[in-house]
Amino acid sequence: MTEPTIPDLTTSPPRRRRPRAATEVKRDYLLARAATLFAEKGYEATSLRDVSQAVGVSLAGLYHYFESKEDLLYQVQHRTFASLLHSQEKIAALPGTPEQRFRRLVIGHLGFFTDHPNELKACTYELESLKGDLYLTVETLRRRYYHLFTMAVAELMAGSVEGARETRESRHATLYIFGMLNWIFMWYDPARHGSVEQIGAEMLDLILHGLRRAQPGN
Repeated sequence: MTEPTIPDLTTSPPRRRRPRAATEVKRDYLLARAATLFAEKGYEATSLRDVSQAVGVSLAGLYHYFESKEDLLYQVQHRTFASLLHSQEKIAALPGTPEQRFRRLVIGHLGFFTDHPNELKACTYELESLKGDLYLTVETLRRRYYHLFTMAVAELMAGSVEGARETRESRHATLYIFGMLNWIFMWYDPARHGSVEQIGAEMLDLILHGLRRAQPGN
């Protein structure tokens, strides 16, 4: 089966005109507050009235920005994944060895999600809450990001950028790594666990070298 053509979705959702700067700032604020409510209460338990009360905007005012609660969740997820993909694609394009590229992607991923913990929770817990075209649009972004990371893992496993390709092993390894990275919001506290760079270094050491240390003389 041939791969579908993947559109460039790293800008605002294509079905809306580009808003003015002030409107965009307001939308970002509304999305951040909505993400917090979705993270705390869950999508199903959060109503648009809850969001309007939390942000101090009337329901009519909220409908100026979002067509429905599902549209609100869609924009939270789309904005989060598009922003992550855009920043990580720039990082991946920087020169360096496969290990350097992989390290930058891991630190970039951790840094993004520790800066956006509520968006991470909303995206993680509510992946299946979107339906139809809205789900497929977000799924396309997620697949692009998965492919970006899988290729970095494949290059690391091959030891070279040249000739590296996705394999069953590199795809599985990427899923294992995502499981480690994406669950950080459940436990990470910078006061207790150190900086993102420290956590990233520990994760990288585990990924690259495993739990066993070389024994003296080996």
